[in-house]
Amino acid sequence: MRFQLPKTLKHKETSSLMRELVKKLDKEGLIDVADIPQLHRMATAYDTYLTCLDEISEKGLTMTNNKGETVKRPEANLLRESWSQYLELAKEYGLTAKSKRHIKELSSSRDELSPLEEFLKKRIERRG
Repeated sequence: MRFQLPKTLKHKETSSLMRELVKKLDKEGLIDVADIPQLHRMATAYDTYLTCLDEISEKGLTMTNNKGETVKRPEANLLRESWSQYLELAKEYGLTAKSKRHIKELSSSRDELSPLEEFLKKRIERRG
């Protein structure tokens, strides 16, 4: 599958991460063309997260508003939202430790027959 990164990405780290993820998922046969919009969304969310992190690292978590009050920077909320969006998609593709384990459990349980399937299989074998 040919995957092109969104042109809006600003961080090389995002590009590297997404290329590696797509390569890994494609090798395992876990993605197809229908996944491209989700992967773009994932790349954009991660890149936004890094942009907010850069801003907060440079200017701090708080700022002074027009009223002279110290308030949390808007980037702090955007950082949290973009990380949540990235993490949601990462889980969907089995890229977190917990989701990877869950996907493995699902695939291994598919290899085993349910008690009903086992019963029907034995019954068919006796007849055949």
